[in-house]
Amino acid sequence: MAGIEIVIRGTREFASVTVLKRCLAHLLGPFDIFNFEVRICKAKNHAILTTHKGLEGSEFVRHYLRHAVSPSLLFQGGRLAFNFGKEKPNEFLVRVLQREEKLRLLEEYEGMGRLETAKSHISRPPSQREFRISSLACGNWDFIALEPHFHSYYYEVSMDATATFGDRYLFLRYTIKAGNDSLEMITYPSPDETDSEMLIYNLLFPYSAIASMALDCKHDRAIVCTMTEAPKMWINGSRGIGLRELPLEVSTSCQVFHLRLSNPSDISQLLRLEREGILPQCSVGRVRALELGESFLNQMAQLKDALDDPRHEFTFAVKFQIQKLAQNGYLSPRAVVALINFISIMQQKFGSSPTVSALRRLFQQLPYAGPSTKSTELDTRAVMDLLRQNIESVADEEPNPSSDSLINVFRIHRAEVTPTATYLAGPDPEAGNRVLRKYSTFSGYFLRVTFMDEDGETFYCDPQLKNAAIFNIRFAEVLINGIEIGGRRFEFLGFSHSSLRAQTCWFLAPFLHLNQQIDADTIITSLGDFSHIRSPARCAARIGQAFTETSVSVPVDPASVQVVKDVERNGRVFSDGVGTCSMSVLKTLQATQSPSTIPATVFQIRFAGAKGMVSLDTRLKGNILVLRPSMIKFRGSKDSSIEICGVASKMLPLVLNRQLIKILEDLNIPNNAFQQLQDAAIDELRNSVSSVENAAALLENHDVGLATQTTWLVRKIHSLGFALSEDVFFRDLLDAVVLIQLQELKYKTRIPVKDGATLYGIMDETETLAEGEVYCSWIDKEGHVNCASGIVVVARSPALHPGDIQTAKAITVPQDSPLNWLHNCIVFSSRGARDLPSQLAGGDLDGDLYHVSWDKGLIPQSCQKPASYPRLPPLDIGRPVTRYDMSKFFVKFMEQDQLGRVATQHQVLADQHDSGTLHDDCIRLAELHSTAVDFSKTGTPVNELQFPINCRRNGRYRPDFMAPGRKVKIEKHGIIFESLKPDDPEDDDPRRAGEPRRCRYYESKKILGILYRSIDEKAFFRELHERSAVLKDDSRLTQGVLAEVWEYVQAETRGLNWEDYVEEAVSMREAYDAMVLDIILQYSTHPTERLEEIEVFIGSVICRTGYRSKRQKEYMTGMKEKYDREVLSLMATMRDGEARGVEHEALLRSMACLYVGIEEPAERKERVEGGRKDTFGWIAAAACLRELEEYQEKRDVGPLKTLLGKLKVAGGR
Repeated sequence: MAGIEIVIRGTREFASVTVLKRCLAHLLGPFDIFNFEVRICKAKNHAILTTHKGLEGSEFVRHYLRHAVSPSLLFQGGRLAFNFGKEKPNEFLVRVLQREEKLRLLEEYEGMGRLETAKSHISRPPSQREFRISSLACGNWDFIALEPHFHSYYYEVSMDATATFGDRYLFLRYTIKAGNDSLEMITYPSPDETDSEMLIYNLLFPYSAIASMALDCKHDRAIVCTMTEAPKMWINGSRGIGLRELPLEVSTSCQVFHLRLSNPSDISQLLRLEREGILPQCSVGRVRALELGESFLNQMAQLKDALDDPRHEFTFAVKFQIQKLAQNGYLSPRAVVALINFISIMQQKFGSSPTVSALRRLFQQLPYAGPSTKSTELDTRAVMDLLRQNIESVADEEPNPSSDSLINVFRIHRAEVTPTATYLAGPDPEAGNRVLRKYSTFSGYFLRVTFMDEDGETFYCDPQLKNAAIFNIRFAEVLINGIEIGGRRFEFLGFSHSSLRAQTCWFLAPFLHLNQQIDADTIITSLGDFSHIRSPARCAARIGQAFTETSVSVPVDPASVQVVKDVERNGRVFSDGVGTCSMSVLKTLQATQSPSTIPATVFQIRFAGAKGMVSLDTRLKGNILVLRPSMIKFRGSKDSSIEICGVASKMLPLVLNRQLIKILEDLNIPNNAFQQLQDAAIDELRNSVSSVENAAALLENHDVGLATQTTWLVRKIHSLGFALSEDVFFRDLLDAVVLIQLQELKYKTRIPVKDGATLYGIMDETETLAEGEVYCSWIDKEGHVNCASGIVVVARSPALHPGDIQTAKAITVPQDSPLNWLHNCIVFSSRGARDLPSQLAGGDLDGDLYHVSWDKGLIPQSCQKPASYPRLPPLDIGRPVTRYDMSKFFVKFMEQDQLGRVATQHQVLADQHDSGTLHDDCIRLAELHSTAVDFSKTGTPVNELQFPINCRRNGRYRPDFMAPGRKVKIEKHGIIFESLKPDDPEDDDPRRAGEPRRCRYYESKKILGILYRSIDEKAFFRELHERSAVLKDDSRLTQGVLAEVWEYVQAETRGLNWEDYVEEAVSMREAYDAMVLDIILQYSTHPTERLEEIEVFIGSVICRTGYRSKRQKEYMTGMKEKYDREVLSLMATMRDGEARGVEHEALLRSMACLYVGIEEPAERKERVEGGRKDTFGWIAAAACLRELEEYQEKRDVGPLKTLLGKLKVAGGR
């Protein structure tokens, strides 16, 4: 019997799902039912219980029909009654419960004993989790007479409040009377069933965001939470933007919350919850509280006055860091004011840049304040001592030649705006764009502003969430009024297409340039003529071209530019976004490439008001750049440089994703085709430990350690005969890379295809290709030119419609064809009724990448008809667009962008429907996805009413391949996998807060589920380590293979005086350590889950839960770019450094760095955190062995030349 619904009578309208489930657990346990779902139907005063165990459920109902007066049925003053339901249970809910039962049994098998714990709950009453609260205060910690005191700046008393401790959150719910400000009731309209004059607050405190929790059991009998982020809040069911009458400055900086218990005896119950592991770890004692002290706003005003005091002459860069100290809550404003004179002296003595560096290091060193914090860590003298040490360290460090200016990177300050706070960050490296390059000496007047939720994640559109106040009041106010920092007011400037989706934009503070006042309006006017555009979305997109990240800019003679007609037929533009260039222009573009890369023949560019691709046309003579009308988006630009934003310098690998796999499955590609590809990828990972060459190939194939030259170093060490397999760092490095790739396979279903490629698309300018033909050419790693031949499958991501995958005939072309000059691209035919790119998810040729595969197992017998969606016209406001209009559109896009939601629902329904992507629901969602993609250009969002009804019925129940994975911990002794745990809907009570109900997962019967369940990462690593030849005693203290390398280098360089460079090397190592720690803190997505140094080294992040959020992806990209830049700069310093005119100087310096890299001074051991790996030594080893090779060649070749010369002379005689 597959599942049963049971009707429960006797519930109350105020009943909590969580409390009811705990009551039912005691009743259902004896019937061997531990997994069930409860839904309260308040309108009908009953509840529905669903379980997957039909026989046991029926027995349960019959039992309580016979024993209807049992005392165990009493619940909240009433009596529960059970009967059989009339409806068939939801199929996917039953499958969810079946999966959760399996996970519970698996967890018991793995020794966690969760099932036994669940059974034991039957015999003992659950702990109290709800507590009455009499007052709420928020503020920060201050030290008075060396004792920590809670200093409140906001106080709410005489509350009707309840604090509830769930499994993941602390919920605070209270009701207060609305103030006289009518805005409150406009912003937070009252629910129908509540008093129109009351405000119902729900605050959600994630345990993961609680830096410390204190229980005051001696004075106030209170709970005090020190937060790493502001709690999310809902007011009358809508997301809130702050506590009542609480100024933004206070909510940003004051993240300590004091909850006074109504019943002092509840402290003992809270201590019980802590012992049971439900509460975060608490400190217990007396919390001294100071209520409503000196106004926080007054303190901030005093700080701003001090910053503006002309006697200090602070630069803006220093002002920014000082304001950040107080605004981000590191120290109270009063404490920061006490440091002003000291920082002023620092700047006068050492300069602005070292002072900024010293202050930024301070952010890493200051602990979260709390009852257990020592006063000596945060008092003024202690902070001054830290700053003094920092500035002396910075001043002593060897200045690395910055590579920023060489690779077109600017250091930009950032602001992060949440519903209740504005935090300061940076400055951080930012890729150049047209505007930054034009005003390169004024980068301090630009500000990168990101809008995000309190936990740092991107806001997404969901009909269950009511976020209007956040977008239309809080975020809109920032965009309209700007942000004031360090005496500068930054105002909205613009955004690129990619930054719009990342909810990030540019702000600008006015400045004087060439005797002209430059502000946001003057910059926009200088970019081009946008007066004819009447759509805010389209105007913003056109202006956004100037904010697109471009790697380099190349001047071009405007006279060399030609505009030719587009190739159009049947209303289709075959040449949409693509042009050509002559060999002369191409060589100019190729000159910007790295010497180590293959000269490209295809580039993605921006030029004045044009954007798109240009490819080599050998028939063009002289200096010629050919554009087409489809490339030109606006006119009036005075810029005459080609900006490069993409280079086809190599073939990108083809990696299948879930969308492609699902469509191919629906096109009748057999399951074993995908399983074989995944098995091959897993075998590659498994074989990586079988030999050093396999390990090096793994690192090389996944672009690990390009800047650090790790792959070269691994092969070099192996060639010297040293045992890499016994090196701890090498083992950890391989483990991290293998785990990341395994997570990509299991949790993203990203399966590499060897017989395939991902390439830029362009059009055949020669009319060689017939309709349905393509020319696909690429250069492999050995430098050989390859061409695909025969039937290939072609696609573009994202692909949702079953017709988004098509087949084509790949051909070779005559020897003298201009197409033979092109490589690392796919050339589409210019003939036929419809261009192929537009058939592939609405693609064009302005920079889109296309997937091509000639793997016979992936080529379908037939394809579905491609989609053809009408283009929606941009919304027209009937007048020229202003910056205000564009800022309003930015808010509208944040609020109504549903691209991610549409894609997710498509994935769910494609799994639930037998016909998959061919089902009408999925076809509808594919069309909505097209609308959502174009929203950024048209201004027309997806209509919520157009979603299929099944999205609402079953959208919460999702296939298991979408579930979070095993939790992973990176510890000193390696990678630790936690057991899989069933989805716990404990916090699904809709009465709490306003979060959408959590998703539940069932076992998918389709190929994505099969592939997902075929990988067990815990078992994989157990087998991997059993098969590997790595060190078995698990000693983590050995210096490993670098010590052997050092002995070898010493033996090869006897007589060279490297010791003179040790002091310089120590300075470089300290700078490297500080840089790595800065990256760890900057790119860790949560203060309590910091990155490890090895993740920074390999340029990728291990997912702690198997799932990598959008924010984590963005952080990972930024982290890798920043680390690679710094490492290249470091290696340049090792090579060049401070010239002393000594022979073999680069070798001597790198030897000193290697020596320092393998030494572990006691003071450094104390400073470096336990989980970190010493990567500096591996970078130094690569630099040293490179220099040693050159030294050996010169050393050995010299005598050989002399000998050859003597032999030649002798022979002549």
